[in-house]
Amino acid sequence: MSSRWRTVKKIDFHAHVVLHEREETDLVLNTSEMMLRVMDRNNVERAVILPINYPEYFPLSLEEEEDWLRANNDRQAALKRASGGRFICFADCAIDGRYALPERCVGELGRAVGKLDLQGIKVHPSNLKIPVDDPRLRPWLLAAEKLGVPILFHSNPDASDPDFYGSVPGRIYQAMYGLSDRFVVAHLGGAAFLELLSGRGYVDVSGGLIQICELFGVEFAERLLRRIGLERVLFATDYPVYSYERYFAVLDRMEFTDEEIELIAYRNASKLLGGEHDPE
Repeated sequence: MSSRWRTVKKIDFHAHVVLHEREETDLVLNTSEMMLRVMDRNNVERAVILPINYPEYFPLSLEEEEDWLRANNDRQAALKRASGGRFICFADCAIDGRYALPERCVGELGRAVGKLDLQGIKVHPSNLKIPVDDPRLRPWLLAAEKLGVPILFHSNPDASDPDFYGSVPGRIYQAMYGLSDRFVVAHLGGAAFLELLSGRGYVDVSGGLIQICELFGVEFAERLLRRIGLERVLFATDYPVYSYERYFAVLDRMEFTDEEIELIAYRNASKLLGGEHDPE
Protein backbone atom coordinates (compact mmCIF):
# COMPACT_ATOMS: atom_id res chain seq x y z
CA MET A 1 0.00 0.00 0.00
CA SER A 2 1.36 3.42 -0.93
CA SER A 3 2.12 5.94 1.77
CA ARG A 4 0.02 9.09 1.79
CA TRP A 5 2.65 10.78 3.93
CA ARG A 6 5.48 9.93 1.56
CA THR A 7 3.66 11.32 -1.47
CA VAL A 8 2.25 14.53 0.01
CA LYS A 9 4.40 17.64 -0.44
CA LYS A 10 6.20 18.50 2.79
CA ILE A 11 8.32 21.01 4.63
CA ASP A 12 10.50 19.21 7.17
CA PHE A 13 10.79 21.69 10.03
CA HIS A 14 13.71 20.00 11.83
CA ALA A 15 16.72 18.52 10.04
CA HIS A 16 20.50 18.74 10.17
CA VAL A 17 23.30 18.80 7.64
CA VAL A 18 26.24 17.02 9.28
CA LEU A 19 29.53 17.73 7.54
CA HIS A 20 31.83 15.72 9.80
CA GLU A 21 31.57 12.35 11.51
CA ARG A 22 30.77 12.69 15.21
CA GLU A 23 31.83 9.79 17.36
CA GLU A 24 29.70 8.88 20.37
CA THR A 25 26.73 10.96 19.15
CA ASP A 26 23.54 10.12 17.27
CA LEU A 27 24.54 12.41 14.39
CA VAL A 28 25.89 10.60 11.33
CA LEU A 29 27.38 12.11 8.20
CA ASN A 30 24.74 13.91 6.13
CA THR A 31 26.16 16.32 3.55
CA SER A 32 24.05 18.81 1.62
CA GLU A 33 24.02 16.48 -1.40
CA MET A 34 22.93 13.54 0.74
CA MET A 35 20.17 15.60 2.36
CA LEU A 36 18.82 16.81 -0.98
CA ARG A 37 18.68 13.26 -2.35
CA VAL A 38 16.74 12.08 0.71
CA MET A 39 14.36 15.02 0.35
CA ASP A 40 13.73 14.12 -3.29
CA ARG A 41 12.94 10.51 -2.41
CA ASN A 42 10.43 11.59 0.23
CA ASN A 43 8.78 14.53 -1.55
CA VAL A 44 10.19 17.11 0.87
CA GLU A 45 10.11 20.41 -0.95
CA ARG A 46 12.14 22.31 1.66
CA ALA A 47 13.77 21.57 4.97
CA VAL A 48 14.57 23.77 7.95
CA ILE A 49 18.26 23.11 8.54
CA LEU A 50 19.14 23.76 12.16
CA PRO A 51 22.69 24.47 13.34
CA ILE A 52 24.66 21.90 15.29
CA ASN A 53 25.23 23.55 18.67
CA TYR A 54 28.45 21.71 19.42
CA PRO A 55 31.38 23.91 18.40
CA GLU A 56 33.87 21.28 19.56
CA TYR A 57 32.47 18.79 17.04
CA PHE A 58 33.49 20.52 13.82
CA PRO A 59 36.98 21.67 12.81
CA LEU A 60 37.58 25.40 13.11
CA SER A 61 40.36 27.63 11.86
CA LEU A 62 42.16 29.80 14.38
CA GLU A 63 40.11 32.77 13.22
CA GLU A 64 36.86 30.82 13.59
CA GLU A 65 37.80 29.65 17.07
CA GLU A 66 37.82 33.28 18.20
CA ASP A 67 34.13 33.56 17.31
CA TRP A 68 32.63 30.10 16.72
CA LEU A 69 29.07 31.44 16.67
CA ARG A 70 29.77 33.80 13.78
CA ALA A 71 31.51 30.92 11.97
CA ASN A 72 28.52 28.65 12.58
CA ASN A 73 26.10 31.21 11.16
CA ASP A 74 28.37 31.74 8.16
CA ARG A 75 28.34 27.98 7.62
CA GLN A 76 24.53 27.97 7.76
CA ALA A 77 24.41 30.69 5.12
CA ALA A 78 26.75 28.70 2.87
CA LEU A 79 24.48 25.65 3.19
CA LYS A 80 21.47 27.73 2.16
CA ARG A 81 23.24 29.10 -0.92
CA ALA A 82 24.40 25.64 -1.98
CA SER A 83 20.91 24.15 -1.72
CA GLY A 84 19.37 26.13 -4.53
CA GLY A 85 16.88 27.62 -2.10
CA ARG A 86 15.62 24.32 -0.70
CA PHE A 87 17.23 24.74 2.73
CA ILE A 88 15.60 27.16 5.17
CA CYS A 89 18.55 27.80 7.46
CA PHE A 90 18.29 29.06 11.03
CA ALA A 91 20.92 30.95 13.03
CA ASP A 92 22.56 29.76 16.22
CA CYS A 93 22.93 31.61 19.54
CA ALA A 94 25.33 31.74 22.48
CA ILE A 95 25.52 33.39 25.89
CA ASP A 96 29.24 33.03 26.67
CA GLY A 97 32.23 35.24 25.87
CA ARG A 98 31.38 38.25 23.75
CA TYR A 99 27.73 37.22 23.55
CA ALA A 100 27.21 37.77 27.26
CA LEU A 101 26.44 41.37 26.29
CA PRO A 102 22.90 41.99 24.97
CA GLU A 103 24.08 44.34 22.24
CA ARG A 104 26.34 41.59 20.87
CA CYS A 105 23.38 39.20 20.69
CA VAL A 106 21.29 41.76 18.81
CA GLY A 107 24.15 42.57 16.47
CA GLU A 108 24.94 38.98 15.54
CA LEU A 109 21.34 37.95 14.99
CA GLY A 110 20.78 41.11 12.96
CA ARG A 111 23.78 40.17 10.80
CA ALA A 112 22.58 36.57 10.46
CA VAL A 113 19.10 37.62 9.32
CA GLY A 114 19.84 40.85 7.48
CA LYS A 115 23.13 40.04 5.77
CA LEU A 116 23.23 36.24 5.65
CA ASP A 117 19.47 35.81 4.98
CA LEU A 118 18.99 33.19 7.69
CA GLN A 119 15.31 32.75 8.45
CA GLY A 120 15.03 31.95 12.15
CA ILE A 121 17.00 31.10 15.27
CA LYS A 122 17.51 27.89 17.19
CA VAL A 123 17.86 28.00 20.98
CA HIS A 124 19.34 24.88 22.60
CA PRO A 125 19.28 25.43 26.39
CA SER A 126 20.88 22.07 27.20
CA ASN A 127 23.98 22.77 25.13
CA LEU A 128 24.16 26.32 26.45
CA LYS A 129 24.00 24.74 29.93
CA ILE A 130 21.37 27.16 31.19
CA PRO A 131 17.59 26.82 31.58
CA VAL A 132 15.57 28.33 28.77
CA ASP A 133 14.03 31.02 31.00
CA ASP A 134 17.45 32.29 32.10
CA PRO A 135 17.52 36.11 31.66
CA ARG A 136 20.70 35.83 29.59
CA LEU A 137 18.66 34.34 26.73
CA ARG A 138 16.05 37.10 26.76
CA PRO A 139 18.02 39.48 24.47
CA TRP A 140 18.10 36.80 21.77
CA LEU A 141 14.35 36.29 22.04
CA LEU A 142 13.64 40.02 21.92
CA ALA A 143 15.93 40.44 18.91
CA ALA A 144 14.21 37.60 17.03
CA GLU A 145 10.83 39.14 17.83
CA LYS A 146 11.92 42.53 16.51
CA LEU A 147 13.33 40.95 13.34
CA GLY A 148 10.14 38.95 12.84
CA VAL A 149 11.81 35.54 12.57
CA PRO A 150 10.61 32.34 14.28
CA ILE A 151 12.42 30.82 17.25
CA LEU A 152 12.83 27.05 17.57
CA PHE A 153 13.55 25.70 21.06
CA HIS A 154 15.13 22.34 21.72
CA SER A 155 12.82 20.68 24.26
CA ASN A 156 14.10 17.28 25.27
CA PRO A 157 15.83 16.96 28.66
CA ASP A 158 19.25 15.34 28.49
CA ALA A 159 22.35 14.80 30.58
CA SER A 160 23.82 18.22 29.71
CA ASP A 161 20.72 20.05 31.01
CA PRO A 162 21.79 21.75 34.25
CA ASP A 163 18.65 20.85 36.19
CA PHE A 164 17.46 18.16 33.73
CA TYR A 165 14.28 20.08 32.99
CA GLY A 166 15.67 23.38 31.78
CA SER A 167 14.06 23.00 28.36
CA VAL A 168 10.59 21.62 29.11
CA PRO A 169 7.63 23.32 27.39
CA GLY A 170 6.39 25.08 30.53
CA ARG A 171 9.68 26.94 30.91
CA ILE A 172 9.69 27.78 27.20
CA TYR A 173 6.25 29.36 27.60
CA GLN A 174 7.58 31.31 30.57
CA ALA A 175 10.57 32.48 28.52
CA MET A 176 8.21 33.68 25.75
CA TYR A 177 5.92 35.56 28.14
CA GLY A 178 4.79 38.81 26.54
CA LEU A 179 6.10 37.82 23.10
CA SER A 180 4.36 36.45 20.02
CA ASP A 181 3.43 32.86 19.13
CA ARG A 182 6.07 32.65 16.38
CA PHE A 183 8.03 29.96 18.16
CA VAL A 184 8.35 26.18 18.03
CA VAL A 185 8.70 23.66 20.84
CA ALA A 186 10.78 20.90 19.24
CA HIS A 187 10.67 17.13 19.81
CA LEU A 188 7.04 17.19 21.01
CA GLY A 189 8.26 18.49 24.34
CA GLY A 190 10.34 15.41 25.11
CA ALA A 191 9.55 13.74 28.41
CA ALA A 192 7.21 16.59 29.41
CA PHE A 193 4.86 16.36 26.40
CA LEU A 194 1.71 16.84 28.51
CA GLU A 195 2.78 20.44 29.15
CA LEU A 196 2.02 21.11 25.47
CA LEU A 197 -1.71 20.80 26.11
CA SER A 198 -2.05 24.24 27.65
CA GLY A 199 0.63 25.95 25.60
CA ARG A 200 1.12 28.40 22.77
CA GLY A 201 3.09 28.59 19.57
CA TYR A 202 3.88 25.58 17.41
CA VAL A 203 5.11 22.07 18.13
CA ASP A 204 7.38 19.94 15.94
CA VAL A 205 7.07 16.16 16.10
CA SER A 206 10.75 15.30 15.56
CA GLY A 207 11.88 12.36 17.66
CA GLY A 208 9.15 12.74 20.26
CA LEU A 209 6.46 11.29 18.00
CA ILE A 210 8.46 8.09 17.48
CA GLN A 211 9.12 7.71 21.20
CA ILE A 212 5.49 8.34 22.19
CA CYS A 213 4.23 5.81 19.62
CA GLU A 214 6.67 3.21 20.93
CA LEU A 215 5.69 3.80 24.57
CA PHE A 216 1.95 4.50 24.34
CA GLY A 217 0.85 3.47 20.86
CA VAL A 218 -0.18 5.19 17.65
CA GLU A 219 -3.77 5.86 18.73
CA PHE A 220 -2.57 7.68 21.85
CA ALA A 221 -0.14 9.74 19.75
CA GLU A 222 -2.89 10.78 17.35
CA ARG A 223 -5.17 11.80 20.23
CA LEU A 224 -2.30 13.83 21.70
CA LEU A 225 -1.71 15.70 18.42
CA ARG A 226 -5.41 16.46 18.09
CA ARG A 227 -5.57 17.67 21.69
CA ILE A 228 -2.58 19.95 21.10
CA GLY A 229 -4.37 21.30 18.02
CA LEU A 230 -3.41 20.27 14.49
CA GLU A 231 -3.04 23.93 13.50
CA ARG A 232 -0.02 24.01 15.86
CA VAL A 233 1.69 20.79 14.68
CA LEU A 234 4.66 20.74 12.28
CA PHE A 235 6.01 17.74 10.39
CA ALA A 236 9.65 17.33 11.42
CA THR A 237 12.12 14.44 11.56
CA ASP A 238 15.45 15.41 13.16
CA TYR A 239 17.01 13.69 10.13
CA PRO A 240 19.57 12.02 10.03
CA VAL A 241 18.89 10.92 13.62
CA TYR A 242 15.55 9.41 12.54
CA SER A 243 14.63 8.18 9.05
CA TYR A 244 11.59 9.37 7.12
CA GLU A 245 10.36 5.79 6.92
CA ARG A 246 9.90 5.65 10.69
CA TYR A 247 7.54 8.63 10.59
CA PHE A 248 5.56 7.39 7.60
CA ALA A 249 5.10 4.02 9.32
CA VAL A 250 3.24 5.61 12.24
CA LEU A 251 1.63 8.62 10.54
CA ASP A 252 0.02 6.44 7.87
CA ARG A 253 -1.74 4.54 10.66
CA MET A 254 -3.37 7.74 11.96
CA GLU A 255 -6.81 8.70 10.68
CA PHE A 256 -6.01 12.15 9.34
CA THR A 257 -7.97 13.55 6.41
CA ASP A 258 -6.11 14.76 3.34
CA GLU A 259 -6.71 18.34 4.49
CA GLU A 260 -5.28 17.58 7.94
CA ILE A 261 -2.22 15.92 6.42
CA GLU A 262 -1.57 18.95 4.24
CA LEU A 263 -1.96 21.21 7.27
CA ILE A 264 0.67 19.33 9.28
CA ALA A 265 2.97 18.50 6.38
CA TYR A 266 3.05 21.90 4.72
CA ARG A 267 0.63 24.70 5.50
CA ASN A 268 1.47 25.27 9.17
CA ALA A 269 5.16 25.58 8.33
CA SER A 270 4.40 27.87 5.42
CA LYS A 271 2.36 30.16 7.67
CA LEU A 272 5.06 30.28 10.35
CA LEU A 273 7.72 31.06 7.78
CA GLY A 274 5.71 33.96 6.44
CA GLY A 275 3.62 32.31 3.77
CA GLU A 276 6.35 32.44 1.15
CA HIS A 277 6.04 28.72 0.42
CA ASP A 278 2.27 28.39 0.03
CA PRO A 279 1.34 25.68 -2.44
CA GLU A 280 -0.10 26.75 -5.75
